[in-house]
Amino acid sequence: MEIRTSGQLYRKLFCIDTIILCCVVLAMMVYFFTSMRNRFLEQNLDYMGMMRESADSYLEETSDIAEYMHEDLYKSDMELNDALHCLTDGPADYQQYRLDTYYESKIREYKGIETFFKDGFQAYQSLSIIMLYSYERGVVTEYTRDGKSYKRYGDKGFLQRLEQGDLVEEDCFFYLKEIRDPVNMQVRGCMLLGFESSKFESIRRYYSKAELTVYNDAGTRVFDSNGKYKISEIMKAEKAGALENFLGAYVEQTQTGRYHTISYLEKSRASAVPAPVILMILLVGLGTLALGETFVRYHLKRLEKRLDRILDGMTKVMEGDLKVRIPSDRNGDELDVISTYFNEMCINLEEHINKRYLAEIEQKNAEMAALQNQINPHFLYNTLEAVRMKAICNGDREVGKMLYSLAVTFRAQLKEADVITLAQELHYSKKYMELFEFRYPGQFETILECPEEYLQIPVIKFVLQPIIENYFIHGIRMKEKDNFIRISVERGKEVRIVVEDNGNGMEEKVLAAKNRELEEDFMETRASIGVANVNRRLKAVYGKEYGIHMEARPGGGLRVILRFQPQEESAPSGQ
Repeated sequence: MEIRTSGQLYRKLFCIDTIILCCVVLAMMVYFFTSMRNRFLEQNLDYMGMMRESADSYLEETSDIAEYMHEDLYKSDMELNDALHCLTDGPADYQQYRLDTYYESKIREYKGIETFFKDGFQAYQSLSIIMLYSYERGVVTEYTRDGKSYKRYGDKGFLQRLEQGDLVEEDCFFYLKEIRDPVNMQVRGCMLLGFESSKFESIRRYYSKAELTVYNDAGTRVFDSNGKYKISEIMKAEKAGALENFLGAYVEQTQTGRYHTISYLEKSRASAVPAPVILMILLVGLGTLALGETFVRYHLKRLEKRLDRILDGMTKVMEGDLKVRIPSDRNGDELDVISTYFNEMCINLEEHINKRYLAEIEQKNAEMAALQNQINPHFLYNTLEAVRMKAICNGDREVGKMLYSLAVTFRAQLKEADVITLAQELHYSKKYMELFEFRYPGQFETILECPEEYLQIPVIKFVLQPIIENYFIHGIRMKEKDNFIRISVERGKEVRIVVEDNGNGMEEKVLAAKNRELEEDFMETRASIGVANVNRRLKAVYGKEYGIHMEARPGGGLRVILRFQPQEESAPSGQ
């Protein structure tokens, strides 16, 4: 008869769960991608606003500097009169005025307009050039930061730009301050204070994604980080209230005096998510999918094993084995109901057969008893797990923790390979000691010391559990509260696991005899059979030069040293 398995159901459920999982992960990735787009949009808009505020702040700062210098000029009669004569007198008359003033005033240092401008350059680093223009003579005197001055006549283009207020030159923008004679309040000329426009480039570079445009009322460009649009077109769109549509961007605009500031962020770039972030979302999605697939596979494999147990039980019944029983009290679902009914069916069927074939069944019982001894010991572990879950459900978490520690230890003994990692061995030892913490609460302290780089060292399993058990049977001082057991790992030419305690210890003669037995690998008595067993296993696997050595601990107690040399390059997974 053909034996059927649960593989077909497993594949069907696996495909359905995989499709659902992919849809969930895809929805999660879309959600995170949308969230990141909104976050970057909000962040970029904030940067755009801060860039506009920084540009406005610079314009306000330069405007204030121009105002301060204009006010300071009127605070000094010598410097103001020097500026007025510079604007109205010819070169010879101006020099004669300076000499006469210096002689009549009998001062050590003559402070004229050049000194005033020099002090201004030193006080304000953003100030790059100053011009004096005489309305009467039409002469422009240009002063630079290096202390030099140049004279020239204002041409027609200069006068036209001056009348229109178009005070912009290459890499420089100006503020105009008229100079009046305080005696008759007549305007003699003007002072043009020029500031660096390269500062706007620094501001724009700091907020890299947004664009910045600065221009004056006359429509002359002071700074434009993009350069794609004409200022006249921008002004026209601004006047029509369609600037945002014209630029295809989010826009913020302000005006400071005669200067306009526009910061804008193209909508196609505003919410763009960087490639590394997209890659991260993709990797997280794939990782989640892989983790979900692993969980689904694990869950369905468990389901498949339970179905296979039911099918195997049915097959055995068909073959005449009525002693088969299927665990039915672990999950409380429909499969457990089927298992319960199946077990009851087997019991009822067995009772019915007993009535008719008692003699044959007696012989069968003997065979069943033999088979019963071969039941997989995993049942005990599974039963412990079921009892633990029942205890937790009933609110008895302490019993649950005890059963968990016992189950971990029992599972390691049943399922783990003969060679495990040092991390696993320390984990099982910790769980084993937790059982004694429930037995002796508050009477001892557990210390585990192992550098992280040693955790993957391979070692045969259950080399520490007998040593720990020996301490709790013979070493712990029941009337004291300061007991401790420390497990530390050292490595030089060999690996040394040191189990140290402050317990009862051993007498010197007994300790010497015990070390002789361990060295020669024989037992005179059955005392400490677990320690001798570990010593024999270490010597058998790693060589006769390795094993266990005991020594007295200074201050009382015992130190048990396990020595071995792991075969790291070709460590077997099981023996």
